Amino acid sequence: MITAALRQLVETANAHAQQCNDGKDHTVAAALLTRSGQTVLGVNAFHFLGGPCGEISALANHAATCADDPIDAIVAVYGPTGQVISPCGKCRQVLFDIDPAIQCVVRGSNGLEALTVSELLPHAYDWRAMERPQQVFMWEGYESAIRDGSKRQTIRVDDPFRPGSAQLVFEKESGETITLDANITSVLATRRCDLTEEHAQRDGFASLADLHEALDMHYPGLEMEDSIDIVAFELSNPAGCSPSPQD
Repeated sequence: MITAALRQLVETANAHAQQCNDGKDHTVAAALLTRSGQTVLGVNAFHFLGGPCGEISALANHAATCADDPIDAIVAVYGPTGQVISPCGKCRQVLFDIDPAIQCVVRGSNGLEALTVSELLPHAYDWRAMERPQQVFMWEGYESAIRDGSKRQTIRVDDPFRPGSAQLVFEKESGETITLDANITSVLATRRCDLTEEHAQRDGFASLADLHEALDMHYPGLEMEDSIDIVAFELSNPAGCSPSPQD
């Protein structure tokens, strides 16, 4: 079920698709809804060398007419049948690059629904992520040891990091997410069998046996000869750091 505003957007896109449909080169129309309530239309232009989709055409018209009015939603309609169609992979990436929160009207199993571009394109390439600190997800049981400085490293398997700024992220069972600003000071590639008592202590454990028990909990099936990364870190503000809820 979609909102009244999105229903109107679908109707407008459908009317534009019927008007522009020539059964050959112009068969898909798109309509996007801006934050202020404006509707911007577009139509595809097929060519054997490649041509813009209806969504791309609508985005170009948006850029030309009201670029400062953010896009809230978009829908594409196939002219010959009047069917709402999902954006192709290229259009999903373009929309994601503009704003991952843009809503796309698509046909689901129970009718029309609105999904964000992020939902339509999981694990998308995100250029914004290149400018953000690395996120190191931690089990909430380690938070106190990290805060008091007794845990100064984490052991990772198939989870690569690099020295530099980072955020330690605790996703709690309560639903709360806490982040601590940190800096990754070093990353050492080694094998599980080469871990020592010193590594265990830096990881906040009383003994190497305790560390191996934790590794078995986090990485079931991890063999002694398997490769691991020892990721050392330090908090950016270790004295009196306070929880920072993450959006």
